[in-house]
Amino acid sequence: MRSAQPRKPVDDLAELRRLINQPERDKLRDLRDRLDDKEQRAHEVAAILPEAVTLSGDRSEELTRALRPAVEGSVRESIEKRPEVFIDALHPIIGSVVRRSIAESLRTLLQSLNQSLEQSFSWQGLKWRFEALRTGRSFAEVVMLRSLVYRVEQIFLIHRETSLSLLHLSADPAAAQDSDMVAGMLSAIQDFSRDSFKTGKDEALEEFRIGELQVWIAPGTHAYLAAAIRGNPPRELRAALEDAIERVHVLRGSALAKFNGDAAQFESLRPELEPCLRGQYQAKKTSAGTNRAWLALALGAGLVVAALIVGIQSEMRWQDFVRQLNAAPGIAVTQAEKGWISKSRVAFLRDPEVADPAALARAAGINPSRIRFEWKDYLALDDASVLRRFEKRFGKPAGTKLDLTNGALEIRGAVPYEWLARVQQDGIQSPGITSITDKDVKVTYDPDLALGRFRRAFSPPAGVIAKMENGTLLVAGTAPYEWLAPVRENAAKLPGISRISEEHLQVAYDPKLVLQRFSDRFSLPDTVNATMKDGILVLSGEAAHAWLMRVRPGAPTVPGIKTIDERNLTDLDLRAFQQSKSVIESAFVYFLVNKDNFATEGFAALSRLPDEIRRCLTAATRLGLEIQIEVRGSADAVGSGKRNAELSQRRAEAVRDFLVNCGFEPSLFKTMGLGAPPAADQPAPEQADRRTAFKVVPKS
Repeated sequence: MRSAQPRKPVDDLAELRRLINQPERDKLRDLRDRLDDKEQRAHEVAAILPEAVTLSGDRSEELTRALRPAVEGSVRESIEKRPEVFIDALHPIIGSVVRRSIAESLRTLLQSLNQSLEQSFSWQGLKWRFEALRTGRSFAEVVMLRSLVYRVEQIFLIHRETSLSLLHLSADPAAAQDSDMVAGMLSAIQDFSRDSFKTGKDEALEEFRIGELQVWIAPGTHAYLAAAIRGNPPRELRAALEDAIERVHVLRGSALAKFNGDAAQFESLRPELEPCLRGQYQAKKTSAGTNRAWLALALGAGLVVAALIVGIQSEMRWQDFVRQLNAAPGIAVTQAEKGWISKSRVAFLRDPEVADPAALARAAGINPSRIRFEWKDYLALDDASVLRRFEKRFGKPAGTKLDLTNGALEIRGAVPYEWLARVQQDGIQSPGITSITDKDVKVTYDPDLALGRFRRAFSPPAGVIAKMENGTLLVAGTAPYEWLAPVRENAAKLPGISRISEEHLQVAYDPKLVLQRFSDRFSLPDTVNATMKDGILVLSGEAAHAWLMRVRPGAPTVPGIKTIDERNLTDLDLRAFQQSKSVIESAFVYFLVNKDNFATEGFAALSRLPDEIRRCLTAATRLGLEIQIEVRGSADAVGSGKRNAELSQRRAEAVRDFLVNCGFEPSLFKTMGLGAPPAADQPAPEQADRRTAFKVVPKS
């Protein structure tokens, strides 16, 4: 019998993972099925959509703005395709409103017309016509106001607890107010009066006045009536309002007590409240018609005479105005018509930049609003018009004089720099100006503007204080040299700045920038190291003599460098000169005994000298030195002194001739025969005395 094979650990782990994750996999599968099922998603969205729309409307208006285009489009399309639906829906409201508005308007029109006809030829009528002219109202409106005793213009039924408008009636629907706003205002006034006078909750304000209107309030248990009344109403009207509010409570008492915000249920109360929209006009008065007629005729005649006088004066003013208008610079009148009833008319050519006809009309005592000005634009080129156009565009500073002759503008007197710069740039473009002369002007500068130009041009750093005083720029504080350098060079070139004062200014130098300026100016060699320490330029390394000669006088002129420390700097040309000089002066040319012929070792030493002499001459030239080489011949003590002197001279000349043959100038060498040393110094002949030595000396 075979034993069962053991399970692998990997299979056990996979089974355990499946058992643990199976519930989550089932949930994910169900969720995927719900998302894929469009019908189920539609039912779920429909279940929460009303509540979501309500919450969105409470929180913000984003949903309203998003739905507005779609709703407006749907309403517009429905009206275009099925207008009868909207007509049937709006007919009950619009029909009654239109009928009531037309009826009330006709009634008011007939009453006003009757009053107008009755008062047209009476003394009262004349007064009313004068009042209409004075106040700007129509004659019919004045008649209605003066003949009206009272009129209830609006009725509001307002719920007492919520202060909401339940029903609103108006004698003139076109002038109806926002009923909810009025209801809120009345409730606020009621609460204010109760709080101010410490009255009981059941007590209420009964009436108050706003301008020409009175507001009467008839309180009830659950609601109250507010009537807006024009004129002086009788006390009977209050009884009518109180009866109306009682009928409202009898008919809709339970609805008022249980009011939940829906005011549509109280629309049926409108017939109960419409009788409150009442009014009363003054009764017709009998008068002596004949006397009034004669009085009217007398007044009419007087008015005609007065009208003639006024007309003549008006015509004279009109003619004076037309003459003044035609004589004004920049205006040429082409036609003028006086209007007695309608507006007068003036046609003319006008330069819009020069003349103002309305101002001329006011100066002549004529109301410009009664004139119809008709003009065509043109450019007036007479001197007065051109100068006025120029002054309107550029202004005229105080103390400045302007003269214009045949297009040539002359400017004199004190002139601000900014104004003059603008005129110099754009003045010649002003129509009618051909040239501008400003040689006799005295230019003035505004210190603040000059300082502003300086700040814009140079941007002073922090720590620098700048101000202007009598054309001098005063700079104080601490300023970097890099900022100060261009200021010193260019600030005085700015308009309004004549010079710069640095009396209270401390200059700060950046060592790195100082070294950069030094290097840029003197081309710092690679063999030289330069550092800055407390304004001292420390140089070390090796440098050519010519570079050193430029640096020594020139470095202290570099801003930020006071002195130079070159103790650790080697002059390459001086060192080369000293080395060559040492080699030359340590060289000896030896000769044979009693001869001026070179010994073998002497010739070898002499053949090495030309190259060293050339190096020495090159170094001396770089150092600016003129040198001469003394060739000093010597002899041993053998022989007479005269003979040794001649021998030593010949030996020096032999060396000179050799070097001249090598390409040197004869004037470079100075031969000297030294003879033999004293016998006491040299008792026996020595080779060291049969030689020629060299000495490098300045040229004499």
